[in-house]
Formats: sequence, C-alpha cells, structure tokens
Amino acid sequence: MAVIYPFRAIRAPRDKVGLVASRSYINYSKSDLTARLEGNPYTFLHVLNPWHSEKTKKPRSRRDRFAHIREKLEDFMRHDHLFKEDRAVFYIYRQDKNGNAYNGLIAGLSVDDYLNGTVKIHEHTLARRERIFGQYLDVTRFNAEPVLLTHTPLEKVNAVIAKYEARFPDYDFRTTDTVRHRLWVIDREKDIETVAGAYRSLDAIYLADGHHRSASSALLAIEERKKHRESAASKMFMSLFIPEDQLRILAFDRLVKGLNGKTPGDFIAALSHNFNVSRVEKGFRPGRLHSFGIYLSGKWYRADLKKEYRKFDSPVDELDVSILTRYVLEPLLDIRDQKHDRRIAFSGGHPDVAEIEKKVNKKEFDVGFSLHPVEISQLKAVSDAGQVMPPKSTWIEPKLRSGLTILDLNDK
Repeated sequence: MAVIYPFRAIRAPRDKVGLVASRSYINYSKSDLTARLEGNPYTFLHVLNPWHSEKTKKPRSRRDRFAHIREKLEDFMRHDHLFKEDRAVFYIYRQDKNGNAYNGLIAGLSVDDYLNGTVKIHEHTLARRERIFGQYLDVTRFNAEPVLLTHTPLEKVNAVIAKYEARFPDYDFRTTDTVRHRLWVIDREKDIETVAGAYRSLDAIYLADGHHRSASSALLAIEERKKHRESAASKMFMSLFIPEDQLRILAFDRLVKGLNGKTPGDFIAALSHNFNVSRVEKGFRPGRLHSFGIYLSGKWYRADLKKEYRKFDSPVDELDVSILTRYVLEPLLDIRDQKHDRRIAFSGGHPDVAEIEKKVNKKEFDVGFSLHPVEISQLKAVSDAGQVMPPKSTWIEPKLRSGLTILDLNDK
C-alpha cells in the first residue's frame, strides 16, 4: 500500500515562476551558471548559490554552506519571490516537450514506503553521497526537486487530473529549451481523498530517478524519529508520480576511443562470432531489443545478437547494456571498468544518432554504439528482482525543475 501526503508547498507567484524555476544545479557549466545568476535576480539558483549574489566567499564548512542556503530561501520569501501555500494540497504537473506530454502528480511519499520495499529501486547508491545529502537536508530543511516515480495507471487519479486540466492553470510558462510547463492545485478535500485513496491500492511504485535523494531522505527520517521530532522530514519526501505509460526512457549510447589494436575489419569480423552483422546505408536507433547500431570509419553496421546467445540468467543479463558489455566492450575492446576507463564515454537522451556521428567524425572516438532504450517492463523486472542496472543504463524523462514546488521539511 502506497501512502502519499498533500503538503503546503513553497512556490513562486504566477508572474515570477518562469524566472524562479531552474534546471537542476548540476546541469549548468560554470560559465552558464554565472551568466544565469548575474542575469536573473529571481532564479532559484541564487538560493542554491547565495554567496555569488552577495559577493561573499563560500563558507569553508559544509554545514555553514547549507545553513546559508536555508537563509537565502527565507530571504526569497521575505522579498515575495516565494510564498507558502495556505493549506496542504496536491499538485498536477504537466510537461510538454518535443511532442510528448507528461501528466503527473506532485505529493509527499511516505518514507515508510521506501523503507518497507513498496518503492522498488534499480540503482546502487553510495553511502558517502547519502550521508552528505542527508546532512544537506537536515540543515537546509527543504526538498526543492521531487524524486521521480512511476506506477501502473490509476483511473481515478487520471479522472481527477483531467477535471483540473480543463481549468485555467495556476502556472503556464515556457523555458528556453522550448518546454512548456503547467501546474494546477488540487485543493478540494474530496479530490484529495480520492487521489490518496487510489494510491493506497498500489502494491509497488518504481523509482525512476532520484535514488540518492530518496535514500538520504530515508536516513534523515530515521534520525528525526530517533529524536522524536514530528516533522515532514520524519514522514515523507517530495515526489513526482508519472504513470508508466507516459514515462519515456531514452538510451545511453556508448562511444569508445581505440579498437584495442584491431583494424576496423578485424573488429567487424570479431563481432560476427556473437552477432549477425550487416552493412546499412545510414545511422539508426535500433527498433528492437538485442540489436545494435555501430558507427565505425564513416560506415554504419547493424549487429543483431544471434539466437543461440539469447539465453539469460537474470533480468539484468537481458539488458542491452549488459549484452554489449559481455560480448563487445570487455572481450573485444578490453574495457573492464566503465566508471573509470577514459576510453569510454556515454551519450544519453538523444532520440537520433547524430551525436555519435559527430563525435566519431571529429576523431574524438573511433567507434560508437547506438542502443535500443531499456523498456519499462525491463526496469520493473530488474527492480522486482532486487537487482541493479549497470551505470548509464537509462535516460528518463521528464526531467524536472528545481524550485517549482518546495517541500518545507520543518512542517508538521
């Protein structure tokens, strides 16, 4: 049973929201970050990087830096860049990007659902990152970007969403990447209970993006409970729920420098042991599992895993990233550690293969591999089996904005 909570979001007034909400902090280069901070006094990036706008040195202590971030959040509220909702509600979030529409619900998800296994995960987390982000949450006391989760469609929730989306939205703005963002407030008690009741029917929810943030939230909740603190931090973390029929998974392609001493002809010949390899006229994104596009020396090839090798011991073994590693990257290119080997790079989130051609044509890499995206059934199978995917297996959309809705972890 999944338990979700309405909450009193801290959010921007309608006339400022397009200026306040930002991409995730880590997605900006240093120069781009500086330009946005200097050109937009309202961007939420000022909350996350307050010493820039104040022309002060960044505190040496991590705890002092985190405390300064909380102070900047409160400063934004004092200056009416942000306000706090009068009562606890749910939020409908719709994103339209490149012809794809994502309709989701922003709510607080019970930490207990993470702890008891109702929330299924598919990635490893690093204990050090969990502790750092747990400290960040403990000091800043807010969630600014929701964790992304997915589940089977819920008819009752879809009906409520459809009813509100027929109304004028509370937010409606576009960002410079041409994406349209809309938000509606679910404020009727009957609708709030209908939505919460529908989620209680779910036995499993799948974590799509935000493994470290959810793990850190769980650590903080445990500490809050040890101290007998009744707070939002002790019971929930902010989440965006997208039905699995709307979630979009894109591939992470691979690019490799060098052929491990092989000529292009030798490499293609070696591939033929495990794959049926054929020359194709132009680049392509494989339309089915266990098929790969290969760009080498200005030519494209198609490689289909032979039937005799399509016997898998686990859901992870069946993933195309695992197949590529097992039959190509390790034995033919001698790439054993994809996290640290500088010969390999990853290119994610591209529906086409132009990036592969560009990188190989510029001689930055010698060979590129286009993959079929992981399917939602595979993500669920890995999660249900308690396994984890290899690094850089999925690029999942929608990508979320920071500062659109903010959960105050001090709330009761």
